[in-house]
Amino acid sequence: MASQRRVDTIDFWRGVVLVVILVDHIPGNLLESLTPRNYGFSDSAEAFVFLSGVSVGLVYYRKVLQADMIGVVRRCLGRAFRIYGVHIALTCCAIAVFAAAYWLSAVPNLIEADGRHFVFHKPLRGTLGVLMLSEQLGYFNILPMYIVLMLLSPLMLAMARRSLALLLAASATIYAAARFFGLALPNWPESGTWFLNPFAWQLMFSIGIVAGILWRHRPVPRSTFLLVLSGIFLVLAGISVTDGLWIAPGLRDAVFQRLDILKQNLGLARMLHFLMVAYLISQVPALTAVARTGLGRELQRLGRHSLPVFAFGSLFSCLGQAGMRLVDPHFSDGIHMLGMLYTLFGVAGLFLLARYLEWTKRGVVRQVRPVGNSSPGASPVSLHSSFSLQ
Repeated sequence: MASQRRVDTIDFWRGVVLVVILVDHIPGNLLESLTPRNYGFSDSAEAFVFLSGVSVGLVYYRKVLQADMIGVVRRCLGRAFRIYGVHIALTCCAIAVFAAAYWLSAVPNLIEADGRHFVFHKPLRGTLGVLMLSEQLGYFNILPMYIVLMLLSPLMLAMARRSLALLLAASATIYAAARFFGLALPNWPESGTWFLNPFAWQLMFSIGIVAGILWRHRPVPRSTFLLVLSGIFLVLAGISVTDGLWIAPGLRDAVFQRLDILKQNLGLARMLHFLMVAYLISQVPALTAVARTGLGRELQRLGRHSLPVFAFGSLFSCLGQAGMRLVDPHFSDGIHMLGMLYTLFGVAGLFLLARYLEWTKRGVVRQVRPVGNSSPGASPVSLHSSFSLQ
């Protein structure tokens, strides 16, 4: 029961993150101003990577303890290849959407913004870059990093079995190399490096793995000192990001210039901010209790089917970006309201898709389960959630 509750909690927060990602990826809608990135240093990317690490720690580590490293490697490789296929399909769909929007409007921004210009102006090299993951469109750059993290997962789990401290020390060393010596994966055919540097972000993933492993056996310890420190830090971050609660213009820019908050290499202030948010959430029972409400169960469904739900949200937001650009000249006064309605429609679509996927999954499980071989705790939902956390 405790194990299933942990799975449900992770699924719930993954569902929350998927909704936030959709809202943030449709620029100009009114709901965008309400998401966490507007009130702190971190955003949904940190939560996405951390929860993915927690999931790996919860699901795969017991296989490592059973000396099934071959099985772990096979599953991690399979997951990485599946994510690669989804990423390529999403990128192709995005290119088609923006090409069609450009054909309808002749607005250059549609084929030039957010890293799209190389694909359209030099399609052969751009396509090769997309296939090699070295050419990434804006808003479509988290899955390539996730692929690298999944490929590294067996090694991380093997190190964790030897010593959790060893894993964290090795991960911190690689992070330092990324920050101080420029360790990164290069772009091609364009210059530069990946927007989300996996050699930096692997530290957040490793912390998630360690948290998942420890969480299997004990709850998160409570510390009054950490609670107070986290609360003070988050309040100061919120004041900074909102320009002193909107009364000190320029404060946000000044803070961002002085603190290590850049997203590409997982700035220390970003990482600390998210970890403090995660710690506070773990210590507030009311927030965990939300996962057991009606809305919480709907969000759990999103988390149980995270990859197809993420893919749907990415494609829906891509259509929204192109559509907003097309209608803006004709509907400028109400564009933000239109964007909000479109976003709400998209969120509803996420929930409907998750319900459909769960319904089809239950049907498949009922068909293959032998008669009289059911057992408590082996429901279709619990089995499915255990194997779709990543």
